[in-house]
Amino acid sequence: MRIKAFFIYIGVGAAFLAASLWVFLSNGKSAKAIRTKYKLGGALLTAWAMLSASVCSGPGPFVTCYDTAAPNPPDPPEQPMCYDVAVMVNEVSLESTTVKRGENFRIRIAEPSADHFVAKLLDADSKLLQEATLQLEEGSNWDHFFKAARNLPTGTATLIVEAVNKDAQTGEDVPEVIFRNDAITIE
Repeated sequence: MRIKAFFIYIGVGAAFLAASLWVFLSNGKSAKAIRTKYKLGGALLTAWAMLSASVCSGPGPFVTCYDTAAPNPPDPPEQPMCYDVAVMVNEVSLESTTVKRGENFRIRIAEPSADHFVAKLLDADSKLLQEATLQLEEGSNWDHFFKAARNLPTGTATLIVEAVNKDAQTGEDVPEVIFRNDAITIE
């Protein structure tokens, strides 16, 4: 991540210098040049934050600049204090909350980390209407879809998405619910 942020920072920095030259040559009269310079400046600040944030591994205390020092601090921690950037894995979002019978329903899973994913549609009484292993859309590493059955009843349903990983010791699939939406409409 740090190397990618470094190259982004260099690229945005060069573009910022070009925009600054454009503003200078237009004597500050080009609104488009000034707007571009401001946007690139914001991107530079963002890239700098990405570049300067360090990620620590393992459990330990996380300290930010807002933490106050204790009057009599305890023994120093075993791990150096640092800033940590949280990355959300298996974050699910839906393109729509409407499932059309017989058509593909798209589910986006950001930062997927499971072996595979399963989607379940349940009716109002929690009865399983359909269960399907999510198929990865070609050319994407986070857009999944399943084809809704043609015989699904219309109305409101619940969508549950599970991340399924193999247990290292037993080799069995272990599902974990990562998403639930009780307001899915089946048409």
